[in-house]
Amino acid sequence: MSRLPHPVPRIVTRQDAERLFAGLATGATEVVAIAYLDRERSLLGLRHVIGHADSATVPVARVACDAILLSAQAILIAHNHPDGDPRPSAADLALTRRLAQGLDLLEVRLLDHLILAGDRVASLRDMGVI
Repeated sequence: MSRLPHPVPRIVTRQDAERLFAGLATGATEVVAIAYLDRERSLLGLRHVIGHADSATVPVARVACDAILLSAQAILIAHNHPDGDPRPSAADLALTRRLAQGLDLLEVRLLDHLILAGDRVASLRDMGVI
């Protein structure tokens, strides 16, 4: 997990989330970033999972374990689509649903799953997936 910057940022708005994950937008390989937040939405930890040119796998159990270890109250997830198309794949939708259901059992809220592709961003919350 990444060392946190000081002062620790608060992620309150979607723009805050987009700024936090902006570095993913132009990568040539899919990277998933998971931000773990406390009750005030201050960043507790950040994990990056490096995938391949067109996919990345994130085990729900790993995310849940990190959430428990960090006493997270909420999570934001984001990943890039190197092909420039921010539309979610079937795998993106399935992961988001599994993650939301699993975290719900732990009373941890999945705030959003953002897909970044160049200068475009898709929010799975805005799409009604979460």
